[in-house]
Amino acid sequence: MRNRLGGTATLWLAVLGVGCGMNQARSDQADLKVITHGQEVEVGAHLAAGKYTVVDFYAAWCPPCRIVGPALERLAVAENSRLAVRKVDIVDWTMPVVEQYGIESLPHLMLYAPDGRRVANGDEVYGALLELFGDSARELVAAGQAAGADTPPGEPAVHSEGRKVL
Repeated sequence: MRNRLGGTATLWLAVLGVGCGMNQARSDQADLKVITHGQEVEVGAHLAAGKYTVVDFYAAWCPPCRIVGPALERLAVAENSRLAVRKVDIVDWTMPVVEQYGIESLPHLMLYAPDGRRVANGDEVYGALLELFGDSARELVAAGQAAGADTPPGEPAVHSEGRKVL
């Protein structure tokens, strides 16, 4: 009888723990979602309110994506209260999302501000993230350079008019 009560008490504690939020997402996880696999998508509908959001256009068969993707995900874990990542799997070059966003090379990143404005596009995202997140973004910037990005580490991205992106 004693074991049965002990087991019942343990069961109730487990149920109460679930109901009280013990199994909620931990703060050391990235705010990361794959939002499409090749089909058209309105990325604006998937931005994280109140956070910077990086939209990462990638493909499983893309070697540079396998360099940039993990570094971006680690940055999203390190800055999870301020940064979200939305991944767009283009699948292949014939898919509708490629034409929708004019994707010409992979990986392709877009950065949106917490208010939903796009603030950087393509290689300029690396410099913008470095400016926003400092040392936390250095691994991603190095990965971007290894993958062929044009923005050198430590240099903020600039528009063609010469203004800083952010």
